[in-house]
Amino acid sequence: YIRLHCWPIASVSSLSDTHPLRNKPSSMADYSGPMFPTEEGLEAGWWCPDGRGNGTHKPQGYAGNPEAVAARKKLFDDCEKECLAAKYHDKMLKAVIKEGGKKGIEIGGAADMGGLEFFNTIIEQCKGKVNLLELCMHAMNKDIDPEEEESKGGSAEVGKCLISAGEKEMSVVAYVPEDKTSKIKATAWVQAILDKWGDGKIEKSSDGWCTASLVCDADKGQFALKLKETALQGGINFLRESGCFPEGDEEDDDECYANEFEW
Repeated sequence: YIRLHCWPIASVSSLSDTHPLRNKPSSMADYSGPMFPTEEGLEAGWWCPDGRGNGTHKPQGYAGNPEAVAARKKLFDDCEKECLAAKYHDKMLKAVIKEGGKKGIEIGGAADMGGLEFFNTIIEQCKGKVNLLELCMHAMNKDIDPEEEESKGGSAEVGKCLISAGEKEMSVVAYVPEDKTSKIKATAWVQAILDKWGDGKIEKSSDGWCTASLVCDADKGQFALKLKETALQGGINFLRESGCFPEGDEEDDDECYANEFEW
């Protein structure tokens, strides 16, 4: 994730009466506005480029919405408690959380650089367990803790479909942010994958969150490794058909950063 620390190239006289630089404080201790304000008075540190020379400013205060941050942390904590109650080994939970946190940072960075809104990916550490895959999703969505040495999570703005395969078990978890459910629904995303499998059961279902699982039956020709790749392609096809896959023009391939990441 890149924060742009830059002052606007403009004279103070050209700024609006309400701009933070109009009446500069005597010391930084007295200043409570944006640290790096643009001419519009927004925090330049939350400029998000789309990878094609344009971009958008996040609303002032976006980074620290306390209610949203607390809600995501509670979802993560509750899911972790459920997994602990299910007697998963502590080392396994740590591995799942670590993979989710790392993928979250990568996805969040791709979104900022290339305008990524939706993403399919395979998760290795969950071994087909749907509750572990939910924990992984919450680890991806959990907000970045500035006090931690290594940044983790921070991809709550990106809709994601996670796929996990064990020896016989398969699981899928889809998450769609509330402001993107008008484009696609989590349940439809998961159903598209189950249709590819020709089997499977949806366990939780809503516009923003959906989970499903399948126990492979070799007599039906169901094998986890094969179904894992089928699921990934099914998720990609769903995004394409929904107009939510950033194909990128041939002339702009070098500028479409989303093309550089696993879907």
